[in-house]
Amino acid sequence: MNSPPDNPDDPRLSETRAATTPSDNAPPPSVFLKPGTALDHFEIVERLGSGGFGVVYRARDTRLGRTVAIKVLPEDFLRDDERRERFRLEATAASALNHAHICTIHDFVEAEGCHFIVMELVEGRTLHDILADGPLPVSKALDLGTQIASALAEAHGAGILHRDIKGANIVVTAKGQAKILDFGIAKRMEPGGDTTRDARSLTGTGMALGTLTYMSPEQLLGKPIDARSDLFSLGVVLYEMVTGRLPFAGSTPVAVTDALLHEPPRDFGDRPLPPRLKAAIVKLLEKNRDKRYSSAEELREDLESMKERPEGAQAGGRGLRRFSIAAAAAALVALAFAGWLWHRASRTRWVQSTAIPEISRLVAAEDYQRAASLIREARTVQPGDATLEKLWIQSTLEVSIASTPEGADVAIRPFRGSSRGWTPVGRTPMKKLRVPRDFYLWRVEKAGFLPAFEIEPTWSIVHKLRYDIVCRLDRARSVPDDMIHVPGGAFRPAIPGLDSLPQVPIDDFLIDRHEVTNEDFKKFVDAGGYQRSELWREPFSRDGRTIPFAEAAAAFRDGTGRPGPATWELGGFPKGLDKHPVAGVSWYESAAYAAFAGKTLPTVYHWNKAAQTQASLLISPASNFHGAETQPVGDDRISGFGTTDMAGNVKEWCSNESSDGKRFLLGGGFGEPTYMFIDQDAQSPWDRRPNYGFRCVRLASPAPPAATARITAAYRDFSKEKPVSDDLFRAYRGNYVYDKSALNARVEETLTLAEWRQEKVTFDAAYGGERVIAYLFLPKNAAPPYQTIVLFPGSGAIMADRFVLSPYADFIPRSGRALLAPIFKSTFERRDALKDDNPSETTFYRDHMVAWSRDLGRSIDYLETRSDIRRDALAYMGLSWGSQVAPVMLAVEPRFKLAILESGGLDFSRSLPDAEQLNFLSRVHVPTLMINGRYDHFFPVESSQKPFFRLLGTPEADKKYVLYETGHAPPRKEVIRESLDWLDKYLGPVKR
Repeated sequence: MNSPPDNPDDPRLSETRAATTPSDNAPPPSVFLKPGTALDHFEIVERLGSGGFGVVYRARDTRLGRTVAIKVLPEDFLRDDERRERFRLEATAASALNHAHICTIHDFVEAEGCHFIVMELVEGRTLHDILADGPLPVSKALDLGTQIASALAEAHGAGILHRDIKGANIVVTAKGQAKILDFGIAKRMEPGGDTTRDARSLTGTGMALGTLTYMSPEQLLGKPIDARSDLFSLGVVLYEMVTGRLPFAGSTPVAVTDALLHEPPRDFGDRPLPPRLKAAIVKLLEKNRDKRYSSAEELREDLESMKERPEGAQAGGRGLRRFSIAAAAAALVALAFAGWLWHRASRTRWVQSTAIPEISRLVAAEDYQRAASLIREARTVQPGDATLEKLWIQSTLEVSIASTPEGADVAIRPFRGSSRGWTPVGRTPMKKLRVPRDFYLWRVEKAGFLPAFEIEPTWSIVHKLRYDIVCRLDRARSVPDDMIHVPGGAFRPAIPGLDSLPQVPIDDFLIDRHEVTNEDFKKFVDAGGYQRSELWREPFSRDGRTIPFAEAAAAFRDGTGRPGPATWELGGFPKGLDKHPVAGVSWYESAAYAAFAGKTLPTVYHWNKAAQTQASLLISPASNFHGAETQPVGDDRISGFGTTDMAGNVKEWCSNESSDGKRFLLGGGFGEPTYMFIDQDAQSPWDRRPNYGFRCVRLASPAPPAATARITAAYRDFSKEKPVSDDLFRAYRGNYVYDKSALNARVEETLTLAEWRQEKVTFDAAYGGERVIAYLFLPKNAAPPYQTIVLFPGSGAIMADRFVLSPYADFIPRSGRALLAPIFKSTFERRDALKDDNPSETTFYRDHMVAWSRDLGRSIDYLETRSDIRRDALAYMGLSWGSQVAPVMLAVEPRFKLAILESGGLDFSRSLPDAEQLNFLSRVHVPTLMINGRYDHFFPVESSQKPFFRLLGTPEADKKYVLYETGHAPPRKEVIRESLDWLDKYLGPVKR
């Protein structure tokens, strides 16, 4: 085998990279490759396991007729340049090695949208699994240690460090041959033996990579490393082989880190071992690398010499002096008491000098899970400590749980955590339970009843001190297996554009667990659903004309003219898509199927209640938005109350009609931005796009009229509104002016990837003593000074916890231009109390608008301090929300030479006059490109987009409006083409 099997419950695996590189805990891909799948000339046979940077499969090389292993990068990582680059480095580094104890790399292939390494198939057990049965005989440990040292000597001689030596990366074959795997974070050493420059070029200054319990002190601290760091890790492995345990222990990552940095290794226990072997292991585990073996070859020679006399394990104890029993006993008592006193004092010092500062840092970083875990450990040393209790309150909140009936078992798991990582917390009713602040999936279950699931926001952004959970359990078999019970109550949708609707009381209801699938819909087709007029209960209307059933039904044909969805052929769905959601269906077809199934389409109230959109921060990233097609329904993409895929996959029709005769379509679908999960959309009920689908609800009683009513969206007639006078505008603009004080800028970290260098910089904000964060992406395929684009993101930034370039504008640095992404107040790492539904007419919103403008100005101030940036070649790029606020940003900031506005328009909600789009739009004069979708419900073409373009103060010859046949998100390739053409036109070609 080439990777350890999945075992999230293994305590050693749970510590992997937890304290140093949380982003390296690679989630499995949402869909594993099935046996028989072809990737280039390789055929998948079976899945073997998950490694640090990919999933490993047994495969058949159809060209050479041999069996190999292939490691495939998970699809979630294809958009992460850092992880993709590490994956490529494994192939590059390990392919240079040819050694009997190193897994051979054959090829690195990109095919069928996958990146994968082709390597030797190594049959056997990992050393990690072998040691689960207990320590090895000394002779076996010496034999394996010699083999591993020999392999490292070969790698180090080729200038390559492994950096993650551990039992899980060593396979032992049936013949006892050790093979080192997984050079996924390998590095080439610089001349002189360390990896200072190369390691930091990929990982960023001060970032440590590896597995915590095996990391050398210098590696843990992110300091320069050399071959002796791998030898430290091998020392840990050797210690494990002869004792069956780790030399540095702790119940939390912080405790393990403290032991690795400050504590000696644990004693070897009672097992008799050769003194030379113990001395060799202690030497490998020295904190100071200068005291370790100088090379793997030196270690190999030493271990080889020990193999000749393994019986020496007993020889070392024969020459001990004899002490009197009384003297020995007295000495032992004294030593024990002294040791107890020393240990107590040491642990107390650890709480005050190490634990409390680390807990405070974790709380400030909103890492409440690790903070709470460390507090629990520190409390065992100093119970009742006032500082610890204060930190406990800050990092947790109080939850009460009630159920009907009572006596149900409650378990939780962090939403981001393993699907098997449930932690029991008690039995209902429970009061004043304290849990770390986080988003949790709660499970409440009782024998004879169906389990209830709920996502509850107990995260810091909620700003609550307590939370109450109340659920009703349904008796087993009282709810169909394919449906979910959702509790009712007073409710209003919590997404923009619908959040102004009245609060409506709704009863408990059932909703389909998954979207309606192709095989489900085929039953409707086979039952003559397209011919049964009694199922088509809504009148057909188009262009103000009522259409007879026969004429309307003729419009609902598949690709071959047969009745069926637009994505079908010959009256059936494509082979292998039976479990995929039906797609390419109109609202009318969806409503007819619901009637056939004895259900209805959900109102926007019922849909939003079931989706739990308040947890969009966690639901959206795990959903099928970035895919190019539908994915099978399943339980791996959880949304509210145990439903799946209410975010992404296919957009879902709701029953409500909009004021212009359209029908609401919520949740977003594949190929759309993740923020569409929490954005309203309404389209013609006749539309049948490839990502349009639905799910149904079953109501115990008719929905309240207010929930089914036609929804009238906010509207303004901008043709009748005028901007303020120039004198008044100058007064408004004065609110945005700030003092040009010192920036005090710092480059916090640098990350070098295949196509660009990324710098994280910070500098003083122009208000409140805050610091602005910004990410600067500098291209590798062009020469400085660079043209630079400054990005203002979409409103999803208000809910996301960190900035990632790929969903936004990674084509900019690829084009040879620099891109600066300021982290504006209230977004990403600088989130605050602002939400996307904050009323725009408030001073609270206006003050934020001023802060965003000042953040933008300070970002340009920073760019002007750099010699590698052209001051005369700055461009503004706004995406959705960034386009909406662009009139204010561009009218106030004169240093931009052009603007690119994607998916923007005039907002129908009103703002205070000194933050109102309309008053700033005519004062924008830079060349401006607008890229929009014709069916954008948020910014409609006639009432929002076109008035925006018409009122824009830019000369007609220097503004361009491009419209595509899409919804809110224009086609990505067209956005790239139009944007680069616009940049070339007004800034000129890049300097290569």
